[in-house]
Amino acid sequence: MKIVFFGSSDFSVPFLESVKGDTVLVVTSPDRKKGRGKKLLPNPVKEKAMALGIPFITAEKLGEEEAQKIKSVSPELFVVVSYGVIIPESVLSIVNCAINVHPSKVPYYRGASPIIRQIMDGVKESAVSIIKVSKRLDRGDIILQRQFEISETDTRADVEEKVIRIGTALLKEAIEKVQAEGCTGVPQEGKGTYAKKITKEDEKIDWGQPALKVYNKVRALYPSPCAYAFFRGKRVKVRKALLSNDSSSGVPGSVVSVGKNEIVVQCGAGALKLLELQMEGRKPVSARDFINGVKPKVGEKFE
Repeated sequence: MKIVFFGSSDFSVPFLESVKGDTVLVVTSPDRKKGRGKKLLPNPVKEKAMALGIPFITAEKLGEEEAQKIKSVSPELFVVVSYGVIIPESVLSIVNCAINVHPSKVPYYRGASPIIRQIMDGVKESAVSIIKVSKRLDRGDIILQRQFEISETDTRADVEEKVIRIGTALLKEAIEKVQAEGCTGVPQEGKGTYAKKITKEDEKIDWGQPALKVYNKVRALYPSPCAYAFFRGKRVKVRKALLSNDSSSGVPGSVVSVGKNEIVVQCGAGALKLLELQMEGRKPVSARDFINGVKPKVGEKFE
């Protein structure tokens, strides 16, 4: 089956690899300026397409020129994974079937940041959904759906690994199903929810929230972009943390205790043990190294 693959992120790459034998064209976003030198660099999907020798096109948005290039390869199926650009009807109409891999139990957590939002909300059971691409975001019929558990310690990286492991196999099943039965699925039921794109404001820690809420934010944003606070006027990323058994009731954000390997910070209810931090302009370090270098004191505040 001749596939055109749409994707732009690291998350997309394993899915491209899983269908590389049938992929005749990759559609991805343009090169972006990255790093201190602000050099134009390709995204991971373009890099993978080049490595695999698969033709590709890059575009900020899909117009008539891109539609003609896609038509020229006579595709039978579109596969969309973390593409980040709306595919217009003029392009979707080229094929009879376009499917999307979405990492949530749709209709819940439709939208741009489903994995992060689910962890932030403490969701314990999710799914990988293969759905038809529709005019309305993530509202297409469900072709296949497979559930999985999110543990209380899973980070964004852990959940992405689960989704990739389950999703790459499920995508192959979905393609076989489409080949055998056509582009049919089950309509989504219920109003559902929307997972908004993560902003800088979402990354900021509010120490007035319960410790569990802060902990969920830390693991949801690891390994990037990471939750952050300010200490002595400098931004500090909190990369790893655990819930603390400390029963103190100090001012939220204040340092309750400093041990050899951890800093305990008061939250609105309960406290959090900080285990790995990254001071602005520096590399990530263990709490022990942070303590030895910065020497935080009991009573100081993470703002």
